[in-house]
Amino acid sequence: MEGEFYLDTKSRMVLEEFHRACLDKKTADRIKAILLIADGFTYAQIEKILLLDERTLNRYKRIYREQGIDGLTANNYQGRSYKLDEDQIRQLKQELDSRLYSTAEEVSEYVKKTFGIQYSVQGMVQTLRRIGYRYKKTTGVPGKADPEKQQRFVTMYKRRYKYCGEDEKVYFMDGSHPTYNSHAGYGWIATGKRFAVKSQDGRKRINLMGAYDPKAAEPIVREYETLNQESTIDFLNQLQARNGDKKIHIICDNVPYQHAKAVKKTAKDLGIHLIYLPGYSPNLNLIERYWGFLKKKVLVNKHYETFEQFKDVILTFSKNRSKKLKRALFKYIPEKFHLLDPVPT
Repeated sequence: MEGEFYLDTKSRMVLEEFHRACLDKKTADRIKAILLIADGFTYAQIEKILLLDERTLNRYKRIYREQGIDGLTANNYQGRSYKLDEDQIRQLKQELDSRLYSTAEEVSEYVKKTFGIQYSVQGMVQTLRRIGYRYKKTTGVPGKADPEKQQRFVTMYKRRYKYCGEDEKVYFMDGSHPTYNSHAGYGWIATGKRFAVKSQDGRKRINLMGAYDPKAAEPIVREYETLNQESTIDFLNQLQARNGDKKIHIICDNVPYQHAKAVKKTAKDLGIHLIYLPGYSPNLNLIERYWGFLKKKVLVNKHYETFEQFKDVILTFSKNRSKKLKRALFKYIPEKFHLLDPVPT
């Protein structure tokens, strides 16, 4: 079965770079097979070009889907001796861990300048893979994030709140402002064709305050005209009324209106314990993942003719309490945290 097969631009670039660096014909044919399948060639056409049968093509496609470029090129970078000795490899790894090199050519230049050893681009790609490096996309990290403070928060959360009693509730709270516009995303589209999604003017937005309970996989979302200390106070009152005599712990970020004296006083009067995350730590606020989940489900690749339809879909989804959705939320938003590694300067 040929089936639909899609390569995004980044994946194609990686495959093409490895093909240029490949010294093994069998592995080169594997890469070419994946590129040809993605370009819409039939198996019969590929069989004539590469002299590979349909069973082999299906196996290559399965390997790439399951293991990516590593699986596809698993046999291409073994059994050759290093030009660098162990000390030089250790120094090269320290350099690569502290400074980002965008191309194998740049790494080759560093090695030549530092050790006086000449590498071709192909040879450097092989060496980098053999010492444990892969060509991957970088990760954006808030510039002022403090990994040590984040680790202390996670340790505190696990000790105090992960296994709290039945008479307590833990929420992650934050606001969101979905914009009335198209949100482009991926989809299966015929090779050589485009799939257009209508867009709006993007000037209107809906202001939401939300709290997410990770133990019950339950979001509580309210719409407000604007998000400020007054709307936050109203939201705290609604949470308290919803939970009766339970002790409420709310984990939130450092947006100014959540630090307002009136907000803190209201929380104290209601018996709500506010816990502020370390600065620049959206990765620790689990409701951020709920907002992303909501966007993926009802906004990405969707068009709504009117702003009211757009708003109604969001609010309706936020009230969904089906077992199917709960299972999806437990899977998408586990009670775990993505900690940031220190960023090299």
